[in-house]
Amino acid sequence: YSSFSSLHIGTHCNMMTKNNNCLTKKNAESNDDDDFLLPKMYSTLDEIDRHLRCITDSSTTTASSAADATKDSCDTSSSATYGHEHEHANNLPHLFLHFDVNETILLGDPAGGDSVHECVNKIIAKSAFVSTSGIHCHENDSDNLLNDPAKPTIKRSPSSGNICDTHQFEPTHWWNGMSIDNDCNSTPPPLYTGWTYPPNTCPYYRTRYKVHAKKFTSSLHGQVYRPLYDELCQKMGLKNCARDDDDGSGGGSDLQQQQQPSSVFQNFLPAFWQTLMYYFPSTKTELPNNESAPFLVVVAGLVGTECRRLPPPPKVTLVLRTFGLDLPRVAVAISEFAKGNHPEYPNYSNEDLILAEGDLYCSGWSYHNKNGNDAKEEELVYSLHRANTNQEEKGTAVYSGDDDILNFLQSKSIIGIQDNYPFWRENKHAPWAGKPVWTNTRVHGHDHHHVLLDDNIHNDPSDGAGGIRVPVVVEKDGSSNNYNRYESLHGEEALALHGRHLIRVPTIRPSLEDDWFIRQIEKARWLELDKY
Repeated sequence: YSSFSSLHIGTHCNMMTKNNNCLTKKNAESNDDDDFLLPKMYSTLDEIDRHLRCITDSSTTTASSAADATKDSCDTSSSATYGHEHEHANNLPHLFLHFDVNETILLGDPAGGDSVHECVNKIIAKSAFVSTSGIHCHENDSDNLLNDPAKPTIKRSPSSGNICDTHQFEPTHWWNGMSIDNDCNSTPPPLYTGWTYPPNTCPYYRTRYKVHAKKFTSSLHGQVYRPLYDELCQKMGLKNCARDDDDGSGGGSDLQQQQQPSSVFQNFLPAFWQTLMYYFPSTKTELPNNESAPFLVVVAGLVGTECRRLPPPPKVTLVLRTFGLDLPRVAVAISEFAKGNHPEYPNYSNEDLILAEGDLYCSGWSYHNKNGNDAKEEELVYSLHRANTNQEEKGTAVYSGDDDILNFLQSKSIIGIQDNYPFWRENKHAPWAGKPVWTNTRVHGHDHHHVLLDDNIHNDPSDGAGGIRVPVVVEKDGSSNNYNRYESLHGEEALALHGRHLIRVPTIRPSLEDDWFIRQIEKARWLELDKY
C-alpha cells in the first residue's frame, strides 16, 4: 500500500465527507426531527482503496458509490476463496470458540474500574484515528517527539509493528485532515477497525489524550462522535445515556439497570447471543422467523450471491476466557439464556450451554525444572485448577499439560477459564503469556480448530492477550516425526495466524452488527481448511 499517504487519505476522506458517501443517516423512531449522521467505518486498507477509486473515478456515479459504501459498511470484503464449496468441507474439525469477556461480549469492566458508559466511550476512541504526521522515532528517547522536518514521519503505528511510541503524542488532526478541535456540528471523520493501520495514523486511544477516552464523546475532541455514542447506548438498552457520563461517574444508571428483572443479561452484546444460537442451535423448537430468519440471511450472503456456507462443525465447544473475576456472572447469564429465559429469545433452549459452577477453572503456568535459574520457557506447563483456588497459591492442578487439557476440553460443550493475569503482567503482557489456544492439533490426535476472539489482541509481536501453542518436532530414536510437546509461538509467526486462530475484536463492530462474530468465525473456518 505504498500509494497511501496521510495527505492522500486525508484529501479523499474529506471528499467522501463532502459527498456524504461515508455517512449513514439514522432517523430516531421517536422523533422525526431527531436526525443525525453516523460515521462510515472502514475495516481494511483495501476497503479504503476501493472507495477512493470510486470517488476519484469520474465515470462512477454517486449512486454506485453510495451502494459500495453500504456494502462495505457490513464488512463483507472477502476473496473468491469463499465463493465455492470447500474441498475439505466433509472433514471438518471440532470447533472451539474461545471468547474473552470484558469489552468483547460484555460492556463494563468492574475490575478495571470502567462503567458501561465509559466503555462505550472507549470503544469509539479506539477506532477514531488521528494523523501522526510529524512524529519521529528516537531510538533512545521515544517520548521526545520533536517535529523535525529533516526526519521522516513514521510509516506504521505501534500496533502495526513499529517501535515508535505515540503515547506521548498530542494529535491536532483526525486522519482525514480535519482538526480534532472542530465543534460537534462537524461531519464525523470515518472510523477504522482494521488489523493493519493506514500509514501515518494511530487511534486516538494510543495518544497522550487517552486520559480523555472514558468521556470521549463529551470532550471537545470526541463530541463529533456523540450521535454514535447515543446510537450504541440505545442499541444496548442503556438508560439516561444522553448525559450519564458527563460527571465521569457513569455508574448511576448501571446500578438502576441491574435492578431490572432482565438484569442478568444487561450489557451483553446482542451479537454474542446470536452467535450462540448459530453454533448451538435450539434443541427445543425451531425459532420463529422474527428471531432467526433475518439473521441467517445476512450470514448466508456474507461472501456473495454464489456462496455456499460451510456445513456446521461436528461439535462446538464454548470456552470463556477472562483475566477478571466475572465468570460467575457470565455463567449465570449464559445458563439462563440456554434455559429460554432471555426476554428477546424466549423460544431458545439448549442444555449444552448450561455452565455449572464446577466447570469454572483458573489457569496457571509452572516449570518442569524447579530450579528457577535453569528454567527455560519451553519447559513451561499450562494447567487448570478449580476456580476457587487462589491465583497466587494454587493447589494440585486438575489438568496439566497441553494434551491433558485438550483431552479435557474435547469432552466439554462449555467451560470457563480465568487466565493468569499476574503471570501475563510479569512477562510484560507478551502474547505467549496470555490466553493460549492451540494449532496443528491433528499431529497429536486432536482434530481441533481453536479460535480466540478478544479485544486485547494487537498487531504487535510483543503486546497482546492471545497466545499460540504449536506441537514441536523432537528427534527421538532416530526419528523426526515424534511430536511430544507444545511450545508457544513468538513474534511475527504468531501474528501470521490472525484471522485463523486469533481474531482481534474492535468492539464497536459487534456492538453495531449482530452477525459480526459469525462472519469472522466462518472466515477463520475457511482459512483453517485451506491449509489442508
